[in-house]
Amino acid sequence: MLVRLLICVAMLAPAAAFAQTCAPAPNADLAGCRFTNANLENADLRNARLDGADLRGANLKWANLRGASLKHANLADADLFHTKFDRANLEGAKLTNAHLFGANFIDASAIGADFTGAYLKDVLMEGADLTRAVLEGVYMLRGVVSGGRLVEARLAGANMVGADAERTDFTRADLKGATMSGASMEGAVFDGADLDGADFSNVTGADYSRAVKPPLSEADALARSLNRVLTDPAAGRARP
Repeated sequence: MLVRLLICVAMLAPAAAFAQTCAPAPNADLAGCRFTNANLENADLRNARLDGADLRGANLKWANLRGASLKHANLADADLFHTKFDRANLEGAKLTNAHLFGANFIDASAIGADFTGAYLKDVLMEGADLTRAVLEGVYMLRGVVSGGRLVEARLAGANMVGADAERTDFTRADLKGATMSGASMEGAVFDGADLDGADFSNVTGADYSRAVKPPLSEADALARSLNRVLTDPAAGRARP
């Protein structure tokens, strides 16, 4: 009887161990785990390994992912309200259409990450490495990217009104049609950047003399701003 009991325990042990591998916890190895639509609000995932994890649609509000590794993780449509990614590695991560209001990426690495359609109002990305990241058309009102690297980043059509981009490296970045009005850009670098059609009105400290194409003139930027106010984007026609 005892022998049979020991055999049963031995057979169940691997299954129990496997079940624990995807339990969210600090320093846990959660690589490849599936958390689709999971409720991880306020979860403590500091220094956890989430490489290749599926976090699509997950609720990670206020979660702590400081120092975590999320290389090639899928966070599309996730709720990342005030989530902390400080010093995290998000290389190649997918954050399309994610809600990132007030999220922290201070000193994080997000090389090649895809933020297409993400909501980035008041995001803190101070010192972050966003080399080759995709941020086309994102809404980043008052976003902070000071001291960061946006080398070869794709920011075409991005809304970065009032951003803090001091000492930020935009070398060879694509900012075509981006709205940067009111941004602070003291010490920012735009070597080889494409600023064609970008709105730099009321920007302070910007030196884009080495850019491939200059931004809109002040007059053109004002005209575009007035046209935006008078035009109904939904209807595509002037308001009566």
